[in-house]
Amino acid sequence: MNPDRDVTLALAFHTRAAEARAHLRAQMESLGLHEKDGWKIAEQVRVRPDGVCELHMCPLHLRLKSPPDVECVVALDPQEKTVEADCNP
Repeated sequence: MNPDRDVTLALAFHTRAAEARAHLRAQMESLGLHEKDGWKIAEQVRVRPDGVCELHMCPLHLRLKSPPDVECVVALDPQEKTVEADCNP
């Protein structure tokens, strides 16, 4: 365990996640999925078999179906010490 490395990775993850949320919110707004109409960003953490931890974000509405392929994934690879974000569209 390396506290300095952990803090650096945590800060990078926090920054990338905030950027991904902002990107997803902008995409949702452009698609007419407004927060005032009940649309939210759902977040789920999952761990892949290779040990990479992912934060998956997508639009969510309690009554309406979410559009396919609108999502952001922020991945933290503790072995490689990397944080990457991928958003669609």
